[in-house]
Amino acid sequence: MQFEVPTSSRVSVDRVPEGTSITVRAKRRTFLMAFLLFWLCGWTIGGFAAAGALVSGGADGKASLFLLVWLGAWALGWLYAAATLFWMFAGRETLVVSRAGITKTVSIPILSRSWHYNPAHVARVRRHQTEQQVFSPRAFENPLGANGGVAFDYGHKTVTFGTSIDDAEARLIIEALNSGLGRREEAA
Repeated sequence: MQFEVPTSSRVSVDRVPEGTSITVRAKRRTFLMAFLLFWLCGWTIGGFAAAGALVSGGADGKASLFLLVWLGAWALGWLYAAATLFWMFAGRETLVVSRAGITKTVSIPILSRSWHYNPAHVARVRRHQTEQQVFSPRAFENPLGANGGVAFDYGHKTVTFGTSIDDAEARLIIEALNSGLGRREEAA
């Protein structure tokens, strides 16, 4: 009999010169990734066909205006689907914690966004669970939104971290976060 490995393959906690680094890799949803790849192929062909008709002059007046507006919506849809797919392939959230500061970074290989927090204003580190309804704004994992698995209060705001983590991974993150801040609080 072979046992499952008792460690998380998505969450890692490491000591770095700046303090404690907590990294959560994006969850890979195989069916959604396959669907988005297939959908993007068709969407790309349709977009290039519409752009070709617009450039070649195959559309006149109102049809050209419609194609131009449609191509704008097409581009937004394409970017959203490609970003979602790229996030699932290579996205990661990183939290670097020390007594001097907390830095949250959301990144994919070509883009990243960081936020810096003063530990003096951090309170109530906790597990953060949100309802995952199929057709809600939180249905897709968005690391820039408010659906992270761990949360802390920062003044009058709530900061979340770790999309789609389970309870054990959340406890690991909460303990590492509190430890990095020099606190002795237990994970709930």
